[in-house]
Amino acid sequence: MDFTSFFQYLTTIIPFLPKIYNPVVYNASDLVLIFFWFVAAVISFYFSYGNARLWTSVSIGFFLIFWGQAYLLNPYASSYFRVTAVHTIIGAVSILLISHGFQEYFLFTKTLDITGSKRTIYLTTIGAIVLGIIFVSLNPKPSLFVLRNYRMAENTVWLFLSIVNIFVVLKIYHEIKGSPIANGILSFVLVFFFIVIWKGSELYLQMYQWDPAWQTLVEEFDFNIQSEGIDGAMVKIATTMSSAGAMLSGLSVVGTFAYLFKLVR
Repeated sequence: MDFTSFFQYLTTIIPFLPKIYNPVVYNASDLVLIFFWFVAAVISFYFSYGNARLWTSVSIGFFLIFWGQAYLLNPYASSYFRVTAVHTIIGAVSILLISHGFQEYFLFTKTLDITGSKRTIYLTTIGAIVLGIIFVSLNPKPSLFVLRNYRMAENTVWLFLSIVNIFVVLKIYHEIKGSPIANGILSFVLVFFFIVIWKGSELYLQMYQWDPAWQTLVEEFDFNIQSEGIDGAMVKIATTMSSAGAMLSGLSVVGTFAYLFKLVR
């Protein structure tokens, strides 16, 4: 679905909007994915607002995943590469927050001690994002090559920390087994399992230069490079797993927080 004309028209009737220089095309699958993560963001943020500070980092982290993925709908992402880079940094900040939250929760199960405040988490999150924006602004405008590197770095961080979080959640479950919310906590194992499939498949495609971003670079710069095996079954399987993992991750987050709502009420 091509929305280029629509956004270009908006820039003519609203003078202060930056101009759109590149096509703005949305895929139906991207729209569905963003919708799932939007619902997950609203539910997770609301859960954080109405519950103890212990959940703040986890909930805000899942909320930020939506903003990290929102570059798919940002009409300026294809024209202003710094915008895309910032979205990627927000995605990395989100998993760092989530991981911090679960590690903090595990410490709580051991010590029963909660320190800090929600305001501290909010200010730290804003500060991390602002530092990311400053970093992108001070460096040269990212090229398509650099944006792909940003994405690979983000996927690497997500894959590693999601695997770590699976073990942390299992440890938390072991400590609170018998608690009313124990099964709700355990549900996050499924969330991170789907994220591992999603980000792991993306990283696998990137490592072998089978990802769409690399193919775009080959076409745009007329490289005489053929990614060996790009038409093979493994590429189709990894692409399908990546798409399915992204969708199921968003759905599982929605289901998990809805289940936790039921357990804590």
